[in-house]
Amino acid sequence: MAYSIQEAKDLVIKAGHELLETGLIARTWGNISARVSDTHFVITPSGKAYDSLTPDDIVLVKISDCSYEGDVKPSSEKGVHAEGYKLRKDANFIVHTHQNNASALSIIGRKIKDIESYGRENAELLGPVIPTAVYGLSSTKTLKNNVAKAISDNPLANTVLMRYHGAVCLGKDYDNAFDIAHALEYVTGRCYEKYVGERVRTVDDTGKCYTWCDEVQVRRFREYCRDDSIGAVVRTETPYVKIMSGYGQDMKPYIDDLAQIAGTLIRCLPADYSEAQIKNAMNGRAAALVTGNGAICVGKNKDEAEAVCMVLEKGAQAAFLARFAGNIPPIGGLSTAIERKVYVMKYSKLK
Repeated sequence: MAYSIQEAKDLVIKAGHELLETGLIARTWGNISARVSDTHFVITPSGKAYDSLTPDDIVLVKISDCSYEGDVKPSSEKGVHAEGYKLRKDANFIVHTHQNNASALSIIGRKIKDIESYGRENAELLGPVIPTAVYGLSSTKTLKNNVAKAISDNPLANTVLMRYHGAVCLGKDYDNAFDIAHALEYVTGRCYEKYVGERVRTVDDTGKCYTWCDEVQVRRFREYCRDDSIGAVVRTETPYVKIMSGYGQDMKPYIDDLAQIAGTLIRCLPADYSEAQIKNAMNGRAAALVTGNGAICVGKNKDEAEAVCMVLEKGAQAAFLARFAGNIPPIGGLSTAIERKVYVMKYSKLK
């Protein structure tokens, strides 16, 4: 079953709103597509906010070579979606999410087996296994090929984890794709708990825990960081950020969108940090941990600063897992540098 072009565009727009509302993505991270024929699909554009999309923003793409017409650029991950439609003829709606549990668990790099032990209904949605694609830089042919191999090698799996990145959910239709995404978050959450054991009980999920600095504080922060682009500063004590800050150590990125939006290394300040120390910690970065007290995040505006908070929490969740799941390396330094540079030079300017 393929959708008409207009129906597909309407559903993709609807999916963008649902992904934002359910927290499966933040801002423009992730992407959505729908099959319209054996030869074409429509997909979200590159870098445009999901809450303001119109049908004219949704791009028609050819499955065979990812070519498209018009001035609107399709998502940079269009190749991943094209491979999904090539390899899975039953897939008619695909969502690429950056959901927290699945993204965090992806760093393990292993296949999740025996899905039925997490509930028969979840096994029916997800398939017998959840494979993990080998890491590749965002929007590259390597990433596309790695995801394609995971799909090809696991023909009964309806979702693929993308190591250090997120997940792809292959749905028969709109509803099925979202059911898969929610089942994936449940199962990966239970798997996460198995790795961290009783330590997960130390995570007190009391909400976003954001404290916004007023204009006077923001101005002062701008001055001692010598960064006129800072328009919003927020202190966050979300659960995993608070836990990771308690170790009093710098945090390397285990999730690539943390490297993109916040920096290649998240510095940890002492609780009684000086202006010189925060200037050094925030140099070229958008976040810093504060020992025992969560983190400070900045942005050009409140929307950007909150996005940094959201990605930092997911990155902290992944880093917490890495402490107890064996020899799990962070993303390599060169890769994080490339991810950060591409984001700053390109994608940060699109929204």
